[in-house]
Parts: sequence; structure tokens; C-alpha cells
Amino acid sequence: MFGNLFGPKKPNTPKPPPAVKLRRVNLVKRFTIIHEIGQGSMSHVYKAIDNEVGRTVCLKVQDCDKTTAAKARSTQVGRMSEGEIGQRIIHPHVVKTHEYGVSPKGEYFLVMEFIDGFSLQHTRQTRVLDLSTKIELLAQSAEALAAVHAAGFIHHDFGPKNLLVTHDDWVKLIDFGLAVPNTPAFQRPGNRTGTLQYMAPELIRRESTDERLDIFSWGVTAFEFFTNRLPYDASASDPMAQMRQRINIEPIGLDQIAPHLPAELTALINKTLAKLKKDRWDSM
Repeated sequence: MFGNLFGPKKPNTPKPPPAVKLRRVNLVKRFTIIHEIGQGSMSHVYKAIDNEVGRTVCLKVQDCDKTTAAKARSTQVGRMSEGEIGQRIIHPHVVKTHEYGVSPKGEYFLVMEFIDGFSLQHTRQTRVLDLSTKIELLAQSAEALAAVHAAGFIHHDFGPKNLLVTHDDWVKLIDFGLAVPNTPAFQRPGNRTGTLQYMAPELIRRESTDERLDIFSWGVTAFEFFTNRLPYDASASDPMAQMRQRINIEPIGLDQIAPHLPAELTALINKTLAKLKKDRWDSM
């Protein structure tokens, strides 16, 4: 989409690493918890001090039982862990994964750089941003996504909740919990994972996928950032209507909602939102 500015068009094929024995770490002794900063269906995320190296980090700890189940599923399909994927994607706009391992209780954990900022969603809702700043933040998020694809992965949950914006307007892409290698085994139909509001139509139709599903999600994120609404008019409380619209109709054109935006910008974003992936940009 942005040419050669952000790396090669064709992704590398990530080779599964040899089986490694996870480092076992006593989390209570190793880390001093400052406070909880997030909670998901499988994990808790904390701001913490890493007592071993003396730095502030983001510590993500998965539920023990869910960790075991997730690890069994990943092993069965040959998927790398979130920590392994995170360490393979090195880019200024992607959160850095310092370490991953398992606690004596069997809890899978990740140690990441701590990002002092707020989600792009929060930024959109609480700050008045000029056009150039909005474009800059979206360009940084595009660079991050291009780096994910160049490393040979699909993020699978790209959206404003997984983009953090620092106080000096630096964007960091986070959360590779749903990321998969961009390989035939993981492009097969059936993997309907992600956040519905930003989900590409081919996922809902259970068709084969590739990095263009992330490009669609980037387009929805950009559309929402400029208009404070989604490119479909189905109610957020009606998921079936949302899915039907993605399958059956083209999204609303950005130029219809925000005619004041530059034509080149609206054309670029509209192309990312094409209902059929073949009509989108070939690469980020």
C-alpha cells in the first residue's frame, strides 16, 4: 500500500523454531507488581518492576488452565507462541518482547517493554487532533503492520485497542495472541478470530486468508479515526447484522462521510476496505 517505504512487499516465511524448554521463573520473586493495567479472557497484564534488570516492564500472565489448553492447540497445529512471534518482529512501532517463559505454577508469561500511553481508541475519543497528526499516527501504525507482514505473520486482531499512543505521539502495535504465520497451513478457511467490528469479510465467510485481512482491519481503523464511526451502519449490539453487511455490501465510502479529506487519502483508505480481498492493496 505504501510501496517500498516500509520493507519488502512479499513476506518472509517464518520457519518454526526447534522445540525449546521454556525458562521457569518465580514471578513473585522476579517481579514487583505496581498495578494491573489490563485483563483479557486468558490473561492479566501488569505494570511491574523487573527486579533482575531493574526496569519497568509490562508483564502478561496467562491463566494456568487456559495456558495448558492453548499450548496444546498451538502444538497440534504447529503455531508458535505469542512470545516466539513477538521476538521475531523487531520494529520501532512494534512492542518489544524481552522474554517469555513459564512460572512454577504453569502460568505462561511474557515480559514486554512498558508503553506509557493510551490506546488509539482512547486517543480518538479524548483528544482533538489535527489532520496531519492523525495521518502521522495512522502512518506509524501502517509501518508496524508492514513489519508484521514482512516478518511472515498475520496479526489477526489489528485495531485501535491494540495500538498504543505515547504522550509524544509515538505508536506501538501490541498483542500477538491471535497472530499466525502467513503460510498455507494458517491461510485455510475456518479461522474466524479477531474483533468483529474490524474483521475482514473473508473471515466471516470462512474463506482462505492472507495479510490482506489485516489491511482491511487497518482500513476500518483509519475510517473510524477520521469519522468517529464505522464504515457499516449496523448496530454494534447486533453482531449478526454486522456480519451480513460485511458479506453482502460494500462499506460506506470515506468520501461520503468526510468529503473534506484529501481525495488521495480517501481513495487509499477506500481501497483497503474493498469487500473482496483481490480488490484491496496487495501489501501494506
